[in-house]
Amino acid sequence: MKRVLRSQADFKSSILRNQLTSLVLYEAITTTRAKSKDVIPFINHFFNKVKSADLNAKKLAHQTFFDENAVKKTFEDILPRYDEKDTTFVRSFRTAPRHGDSAEMVLISLIKPFKAEKKAAPTPKVKKEIE
Repeated sequence: MKRVLRSQADFKSSILRNQLTSLVLYEAITTTRAKSKDVIPFINHFFNKVKSADLNAKKLAHQTFFDENAVKKTFEDILPRYDEKDTTFVRSFRTAPRHGDSAEMVLISLIKPFKAEKKAAPTPKVKKEIE
């Protein structure tokens, strides 16, 4: 079955941009499963484009976000967390169905990458000999 988020392109675009803005500001959002299937690729594609943090990336962010605080948080807090190799930025979990219409709900959150720090090798303990 094909999923349709209304037929008007401007309505779909505003939904995706609004979900992205909320995700950046709050770092986790709850949405329906049908919307999440459209939002997750949009979010990953957006973050891969602005990962370079150059002038064009900042212009794209200003065009996409509905809030100036989201632009600031993206370039100061979120993007420094990720390496050049990262291609996925969000994860999703199914949650309990929504009360009222029993729609399948999904929690979408930003991945906080684990950066392992290199520790110095422990020095072996040497027993001191008594002379």
